[in-house]
Amino acid sequence: MIVIGDRLNATRASVRNALISRDKNFFLNEIKAMQEAGGDFIDLNTSHSPEKELEDMLWLVDLIKNNFKISLSVDSENPELIGSALKRIKAPGQIINSTTLKPKQYEQVFPLMLEHQADLVMLLMDDDLIPKNTEQRLKLVEKLVKILEANKIPRERILVDPLVFALSTDPKNALYVQEAIIGIKKNFPGLKTIVGLSNISFGLPMRRILNRNFLAMLIPIGLDAVLLDPLDQALMTTFYASLALSGKDEFCLNYLSAFRKDRLKE
Repeated sequence: MIVIGDRLNATRASVRNALISRDKNFFLNEIKAMQEAGGDFIDLNTSHSPEKELEDMLWLVDLIKNNFKISLSVDSENPELIGSALKRIKAPGQIINSTTLKPKQYEQVFPLMLEHQADLVMLLMDDDLIPKNTEQRLKLVEKLVKILEANKIPRERILVDPLVFALSTDPKNALYVQEAIIGIKKNFPGLKTIVGLSNISFGLPMRRILNRNFLAMLIPIGLDAVLLDPLDQALMTTFYASLALSGKDEFCLNYLSAFRKDRLKE
């Protein structure tokens, strides 16, 4: 299962200020900490200023390439930026985060994922529908599969985001995501699943409790990747424990490795 560190998002004031000031030490410390905490990918979002987004992204990619061996998730709505970033990274196996089922968006992104051998996060929404329940989500997955077949895109290269909406707006929002993941795994083999974990707790107190328990519910039913904060030690402890308890950690090797590296906290 893939852990994508989500801390380098320019919507955070500290990240935005570090980009503006070109604070190399801030980013080097953040990335080192996320990697050591168990992050497999680092999500990069530099969208604080449309005029500076591309320049900031390329500066950050260069900084990371020169100091780390870690895969990246290019987080942008700008196809030009995505292509430029992947060209600068010059390595297959990165992630594009993300596109939707809107033709004007995916038609620009599919060629980039194929050219650069990247995986792609697909958000379950199109021009007509932002899903409110499980049924609408699975209807959009059916549409997605047809789009992939028409464009000769392998299912295995797609990470389906069923869209996590805040529990505070609908008490069934967590349930809809669970049911969607189960339905995807049952009816659409080959597709992978991903969630932005912390969206579930928006607007509620003690958000980390909800995030941890939501993750523990999703791992056993087939979640393949998750955007989260690897520096939340209690959350990462839940991650390793859930993998072990759901039979996804052979001989508990990842759990034991995390223990030896002092990543497990009560």
